[in-house]
Amino acid sequence: MSDSPEKRCAHEVAILPYDIIFKILLLLPTNELLKLMLVCKLWHKLIKSPNFVEAHMSRCEAVLTFLEYFTEPHPNTFSIVTNNDQPTLFEPLSRKLQMCLLDFKDKNIKISGLNISGFRDILATCHGLVLVKNEANVLLVLNPTTRKLLPLKPGTIVRHSRDESYGFVFSHHTKEYKIVHIFRDKSNHIDSEILNVKNMSWKGCNVPSSGLFRDFDHKPVAASGVLYWLPQSHEVSYIVSMDINEEKFVRKDLPVNSSGLNDRLVENGGLLNFVAHMTVYRIQLWALKRDGYEDKWVKSFTVNMDYNITDLVPVLMTKESRRLIFMMFDDEQLYEYDIEDEEMEQVLVDRNIDFSAKIMFPHMSTLASWDNSGPLW
Repeated sequence: MSDSPEKRCAHEVAILPYDIIFKILLLLPTNELLKLMLVCKLWHKLIKSPNFVEAHMSRCEAVLTFLEYFTEPHPNTFSIVTNNDQPTLFEPLSRKLQMCLLDFKDKNIKISGLNISGFRDILATCHGLVLVKNEANVLLVLNPTTRKLLPLKPGTIVRHSRDESYGFVFSHHTKEYKIVHIFRDKSNHIDSEILNVKNMSWKGCNVPSSGLFRDFDHKPVAASGVLYWLPQSHEVSYIVSMDINEEKFVRKDLPVNSSGLNDRLVENGGLLNFVAHMTVYRIQLWALKRDGYEDKWVKSFTVNMDYNITDLVPVLMTKESRRLIFMMFDDEQLYEYDIEDEEMEQVLVDRNIDFSAKIMFPHMSTLASWDNSGPLW
């Protein structure tokens, strides 16, 4: 007697070649992959494999993450606290900062909460991992998609957040995540230290030369294992970089002097981009590209408008490098510039939000992890 159609189908799926299953699973979003890890041991091993995680990450679209106050209790929202370096979860009853996402779809924005609260600041993001401080000022690494959380060993404590900067970067050489902490000490000197997330050990590193950093107003940007800083808020002619494998601070000239408060560094496709306001009507984007053994700035495109665009702050470049997303603080709106069509349009948001108080970071929904432990909740 022949097998039923259902049994034949199950049998045929079971003998699909490994590489075909691999390619099919790559097409799925991260939240679906988390469910499919429970199908069988083979799929669990495949989805958690470093090769799959890296391949899936290369397909993920960037969004923006930020913290937002909520005043009403949200069902299934957990607040993260730490007691004796152990994370604890509870449903908050009071006003809390919740982690949210901005997802760009066809000139519209969907805002979604991640059901996680109890944070003070987002400090940096890398590969879908988020470096944060909670309300008790404890340093944490979190993957909000897989819900894995790691309290970090504290480094040097400074009195004010304006006196420090955190960079978060992945070393492709050692396959490890590292955190670079630059800070101004009590003597007003700038020092630095590096944390290896895997072995939880801080160590001192190359000290920036005197005058290299003037302030820490701009968050560093990571691109292909290198961290980049704009060393002051305006009137700057260079950037500071650190290759995480060499652990040395290097000064590199900008292609044009940065005179505007809203000039920024933006990563896309592993490349560093510098977005500079040239006049009140014109913005230029430059990409730092490898030419032999040397990095050179190449002008990618120019934004020309017939109205004042000096208040536009670049926050994200989409994966296909076609759209550049701007925030305008004055009218608390987001704008999208289409590079091919050379058009600027306001992006519609699905609900009201006060953008003027927001610091946003590029983020991806990935399976990235610093180890193989399970989810926290």
